[in-house]
Amino acid sequence: MVPTIPPNIPVIDYRRHSMVLEWNPADGTWAACDVPPPIVYGVALIRASQPNICLYARGGLLQLQVGAIQFTLPESEPHIKWSRGLASLGPRRRFTIESDAGEVLLSHVYWTSQGDEFFEWLAARAAAPGWRASAAQRWSLGVEPSVVRSS
Repeated sequence: MVPTIPPNIPVIDYRRHSMVLEWNPADGTWAACDVPPPIVYGVALIRASQPNICLYARGGLLQLQVGAIQFTLPESEPHIKWSRGLASLGPRRRFTIESDAGEVLLSHVYWTSQGDEFFEWLAARAAAPGWRASAAQRWSLGVEPSVVRSS
């Protein structure tokens, strides 16, 4: 029996691992959970001045949402890249999502002082063979928050 995922998806906060949020995929917003549920379906990066980002699973597929923009992440496409800026002596970073044809679907530049190591974490995992499929399967069923933290 496949569990029913509510319209607002319970996810953990990437930086505050003990905090569980309700992610609203319709508009890319979130709300804190009054009573944290025992299972979650992904992880979110919540930032004060930038679009919020959430990686969650639904129906056996990973979904990456940046604000209101959504991407489905099957095994190999789109390509997720993270790099350090050379001209800025290193504190500037770039997160990019590209199609197989090399078309830039999303590009986000940020400074390391913002603490957005989430992008590096995501790019490394998305490039690992089999991670997208295995995370999508596990997270679609719902997992304990500690399992998402360790993956």
